[in-house]
Amino acid sequence: MNQIGNPIPPASTAISLGHLADEYGRWLKDEVAAGRKRQATLDDYQTQTQRFLDAVGGKRPAVGVKPIELERFKTGWHSVQAVQRLYNWGISMGLIETNPLRSVRLPDLGQRQRILSPAETVRLLRAADKHYRVVLLALRHTIVRPQEIRALQWKHLLLKPYPMFELRDFKAESRRKDRHVARRRIPLDDRMLRLLARLAARRNQMQMPDDFVFLNSHGHPWTGNALRIRMRNLRKRLNLAPDENGEQVVNYAQRHTAATRACAAGLRDRVLADLMGHARTDTTARYQHLQDHHLHDAIRTANARMGQ
Repeated sequence: MNQIGNPIPPASTAISLGHLADEYGRWLKDEVAAGRKRQATLDDYQTQTQRFLDAVGGKRPAVGVKPIELERFKTGWHSVQAVQRLYNWGISMGLIETNPLRSVRLPDLGQRQRILSPAETVRLLRAADKHYRVVLLALRHTIVRPQEIRALQWKHLLLKPYPMFELRDFKAESRRKDRHVARRRIPLDDRMLRLLARLAARRNQMQMPDDFVFLNSHGHPWTGNALRIRMRNLRKRLNLAPDENGEQVVNYAQRHTAATRACAAGLRDRVLADLMGHARTDTTARYQHLQDHHLHDAIRTANARMGQ
């Protein structure tokens, strides 16, 4: 039996895909509760796995799923990784004897390069509802990751000596070599402070420390999937086509756009890396996509400073 008293069948062809997914989900929840996994890992697993169950059916034997079904389902690297992890975990726990999907290769993780033009930014902000608009503004003015925006609570807000959000649990924290950095600092400019003041005034009651800062139209914290769907719907409504490389506008494009703007404005790589929560500046470089007009402005500025 598992920890809540439900019988676990022996490794065989009998266990259903849905049962396997439930067992893995319970294990992940225990890992999150023990501090060994992050909540974002559980959220992403639940989103990707539920999509797979809806696509292929959860009542069928887990080992009866064919590789072609995962090939047809996959939408990117994360969609395949989540399913492969589910099956490999099932083998390690003795619930299934083999992974019938092991031949399906992970798609290329790829490298985002799409940045938003000023016109695209304006169109997105004008078309977004007030709850999603503040998320887009916050992404643009803090250069943070979408999952960090979702995680922010009022207890993370510090006003002295400098206004900032401070996170103790953040992406890649355990992999950082500079382990003395035990917090993720997100400095706030005047515009962000005004935005936060409007959010606080919009709520009908006093904010509690554990309340999330950014809420959807139902008053609930945003999920990663909800933000993805909201951007997808905006793309369709505004007819925002993929760029010449086939890359769509996504929420993460706000981070790439803001990093590119900061680089073009002359912000040093080490400073930008700290703002973005990167331990290494070569990681930050992957977010800087200078366009021809940026380079044109740069040479004009450089020559002007040298008196040429």
